[in-house]
Amino acid sequence: MKIAIRSSLSKDDTSLADRGLQFAHIGENLGKFKTILSNPYDPDTNPDGFINMGVAENYNMLDEVAKFVNQRLKLDPKEFSYNEGPYGTARLRNAMASHMNRYFHPQVPIDPDCLLFGNGVGTACEMLAFSICDADDGILLSRPIYQAFKQDFGTRAKVKCVFVDSDGVDMFSASGVDKYEEALIGAERDGVRIRAILLCHPHNPLGQCYPPQTLIKFMQLCSKYEIHLICDEIYALSVYDISDTKAVKFESTLSLETQKYIHPSYLHVLYGMSKDYAVGGIRIGCVYTRNRSLLRALSAVGLFQWSGSANEKVAILMLEDEQWLSGFLQLSRERLAAGNKLARKILDDEGVGYRKGANAGFFLWIDLRPYLSTPSNSSLKARWAAEDELLKQLIENKVYITNGKDMSAEEPGWFRVIFAQDERVIREGLRR
Repeated sequence: MKIAIRSSLSKDDTSLADRGLQFAHIGENLGKFKTILSNPYDPDTNPDGFINMGVAENYNMLDEVAKFVNQRLKLDPKEFSYNEGPYGTARLRNAMASHMNRYFHPQVPIDPDCLLFGNGVGTACEMLAFSICDADDGILLSRPIYQAFKQDFGTRAKVKCVFVDSDGVDMFSASGVDKYEEALIGAERDGVRIRAILLCHPHNPLGQCYPPQTLIKFMQLCSKYEIHLICDEIYALSVYDISDTKAVKFESTLSLETQKYIHPSYLHVLYGMSKDYAVGGIRIGCVYTRNRSLLRALSAVGLFQWSGSANEKVAILMLEDEQWLSGFLQLSRERLAAGNKLARKILDDEGVGYRKGANAGFFLWIDLRPYLSTPSNSSLKARWAAEDELLKQLIENKVYITNGKDMSAEEPGWFRVIFAQDERVIREGLRR
């Protein structure tokens, strides 16, 4: 079968191993970003450029970060060396531990030696995949969910992402946890061993936080089946007021009495610099775990996921300057709240629906089902094809938002829109 398939491939393709061909296919799918990112819209200097409302970055705070770093960064000679190795310097681990103790309010203070760093939270996911899963094991995730988890866990580690359907249940409620148990039992019945549940808390793309009682029930479920609970809390400090009394405020999983519900060996929290601090380009992320054997395993895998000493120095400067950071986070929350409010108003004025209650992250989950070219009673396949066509039309109109299919949505027609932008960008992007 492989020979028959390979006989129709180009010489370039046949030079690759089977897994190389799989990687090449993924790389081809990511090629659209070259076009989008290489010609960015600017209302003054490039009004005909691409408006990128699909990549989740805190664009409003980039100038603040650049100003801070350019005033303070000075690299020592040792920071041009291998320094203390690939796991995060003692100074970085101490700075992050102090920061998390201040803002995450953990029941058990963060021990710097329980933190291990790599070049981003996506990397941290892959490190965990290699360490707690074998190839073809499964991990449970919600629908919709951040699109890159499929690559983080699947591309190299070959872990299967098993997506949990809501079937109309509020997945942020305690009842939603029952759907995960149903999915776990179904996956095991189909021969997929489930090794972990991954939560986005706050959630990407829905922009909501899990209530404490739901987090507790997730811990209890994981304890029942002796599987891991991974909490990605990368948007922890990008939570803001939307004047909605029903909106749930962020409480870190670590702020709960976790040991009542799950053994520490099975609970892991991910955090990084990309979102709350608007420095996605410096590639810093970490795993917090009290599982010493897991830390040793992550250390071995981390040899291939090294962040540079200069990157670490930027993170250290930001984390150690508590006065500056407090003001930065406050300004960021104010700007995010304003962007959220503006985007909702524009959508309301145009009659475009969206999921209510988003008070975290940089995004809204908008409903473009009425704009699909196929009727709502068409086949699911036809409606997914219509979503692809709508996305193509948007890109042809030089505006990019993330489509629901990429985010494993339950039904076609939903898109994620990033509003952490200058007001002119928001207005022009939504106009297009």
